[in-house]
Amino acid sequence: MVMWASDNRAGKVREGLTLLLSQGLIDDFEIRPDDDLPYRVTMPVGIISLTEHQAAHFLLGAVTARFGPLARDRGPGTP
Repeated sequence: MVMWASDNRAGKVREGLTLLLSQGLIDDFEIRPDDDLPYRVTMPVGIISLTEHQAAHFLLGAVTARFGPLARDRGPGTP
């Protein structure tokens, strides 16, 4: 089974942001390829502008925080 439909990092970052959006972890995102900080993630605190590298790390942290407890068969807040 292939986890990613894309075969490049930019596509994988887009897919990851789409996953976060579908799970309600972010409010929206926009990608502006010509900007220095092309990934703009909208959250309740505001818009976070990121490079591709930063966006990949943001995804890792958000997915780990959200799904880590589920992967260990524990609910959120369970020690």
